[in-house]
Amino acid sequence: MLKLNKEKIKLRAYQEKTLGAIVDKNSFIVLPTGAGKTIIAVALAGIKLRTGKVLVMAPTKPLVAQHKKSFDNFFENSELIGLVDGTIKSEIRKDIWLESDLIVATPQTVVSDLEKNFFDPEKFSLVVFDEAHRTSGNYAYAKLMESIDKSQILAMSASPATDKERLDELRSLLKIEKFHIVDSSEMSEYLPDREIEIKKIKLNKIQIEIKKMLTDMIKEDYNILKKNRLVVRNYEYMSKGELISLNKRLFSKVSDNSKLYYFIKINTKVIKLLFLLEMLETQTNNSFLKALEKLSTESAKSSKSIMEDFRLIRIKRLSKNLEYNNKMNELKNLIDFDKKIIIFCQYTNSVDEIVEYINSSNIGVAKKFTGQRKGFTQKNQKKVLEEFKDGEFNVLVATSVSEEGIHVDDADVGIFFECIPSALRSIQRRGRIGRVNIGKIYMLMTENSIDEKYYWVSKRKEENMYKLLKR
Repeated sequence: MLKLNKEKIKLRAYQEKTLGAIVDKNSFIVLPTGAGKTIIAVALAGIKLRTGKVLVMAPTKPLVAQHKKSFDNFFENSELIGLVDGTIKSEIRKDIWLESDLIVATPQTVVSDLEKNFFDPEKFSLVVFDEAHRTSGNYAYAKLMESIDKSQILAMSASPATDKERLDELRSLLKIEKFHIVDSSEMSEYLPDREIEIKKIKLNKIQIEIKKMLTDMIKEDYNILKKNRLVVRNYEYMSKGELISLNKRLFSKVSDNSKLYYFIKINTKVIKLLFLLEMLETQTNNSFLKALEKLSTESAKSSKSIMEDFRLIRIKRLSKNLEYNNKMNELKNLIDFDKKIIIFCQYTNSVDEIVEYINSSNIGVAKKFTGQRKGFTQKNQKKVLEEFKDGEFNVLVATSVSEEGIHVDDADVGIFFECIPSALRSIQRRGRIGRVNIGKIYMLMTENSIDEKYYWVSKRKEENMYKLLKR
């Protein structure tokens, strides 16, 4: 039988308190990245193994492998800990389910194996859902809950949800009795301080000229929507999300009113122009130019209408003279060969340009870390993280794939190349920095731009999340 090695596991005071609060309840623990959620899961698993098997799930294969390593470290006779994911042949997985006391797995594979009757869910005394904020009606976590009746549930995330409706949905789908949050004062002696400094960035002259033309174009079309009472907000407060929702509503009614095609075209133009403006204000020149190029090749009426505007012709001509923008120039002041740095950036075109800029400027040695859908294999991801850990290069330039779950050891400095409106992703980003060392975070924020708006939206959502969780 699998046994916890009590000599190895040392719980901090807040972890012991959390364990006591969740030991007999379906619980959702909310702790910052690096605060030791996994250790609490290990300790609870050690208790629950007395009465049944334990299933631990995580959304990605690298994260599952990471958990397997953690659980192996804390348990004796770790050969009774099995790993199950889609890379393992079906007949081998069947044996793993039969022979293991504790299984670490991807949820999609668990659903598949449950349908094949490889295991009996009633034999599990504890089921752990890591990164549980992913749970929704269509996600594998929710599908599994339909078959789990008798097991205790432990859900974990640094960032579950920012509104009451979503928290209620998580509570319902995962059958949660208690959300458990630890006050920051209880963790302060254990967790490194992270100093966050906002670096205000100014647009250069060419960017300012392009911005004015794009803004004028957006205002003209947005005002058409407002005059026809399709939107309520003034231009200054408009939301891209609301415009996307408006398009869905218009499309649903278009068969009854052919005139709506005109407003769909206008609204789609606004959405596309807003994206262009966001690329200009927040990303590298390459990302802006790629967005402009993509627009020029599209056959949609909205795209053609944009490209035929005389101002777009002027913008294309001006864009040929764009040099490195001031966000790129600021990197020279922040990057140091003696420090390990992670730069977070949403768009792969920007990631590629940032890596090229750092290496060609000789201010650091940089490599990229992107998602597997972009042709960057899991093997590539693992290799790059190992090289970063071993100090073969000192700047990791990463898309959002690195924000969730995967441990990046001892990054000293984090640079957010842009601000993002998602509080959940902001929390995940911050958690990648200074897990052991004291971490410094720089946020590059373009003045009077969507960057500023996204920063305050994210901050407000995060504050709201903690208020809701403490109720």
